[in-house]
Amino acid sequence: MVFSVEKGLLRLTEREQLVILEIGSDAIDSASSFVGYISDTYSISKSSVWYLLNRLKEKGLLDFASRDEPGKPLKLTQLGKSTLEDINANGKDLMARYESVSLAYSAKNESFGAYRF
Repeated sequence: MVFSVEKGLLRLTEREQLVILEIGSDAIDSASSFVGYISDTYSISKSSVWYLLNRLKEKGLLDFASRDEPGKPLKLTQLGKSTLEDINANGKDLMARYESVSLAYSAKNESFGAYRF
């Protein structure tokens, strides 16, 4: 599902929306720790989460440290905050859907792990 903001000027995938919802109004100390959290919580690969963060930064929705500016927290920009308000109505459904997929994935992997020698 794709979400449009301002008559289609900004298009976000469900995963991009999920990242925005998880950041919310927080300032997260490091993007790296956030990547680990999202990867563990929703069973999304770390490389995919980094890709999402960089895409959202390019779209002007996020700001976080680069090699040139260490120590800068991960947070939403003004555009990101207004986008958060727009997607908040469907946010709980989106997060619940990803959490259920993550739980099913984890259970599947645990059952396979029990048979490993």
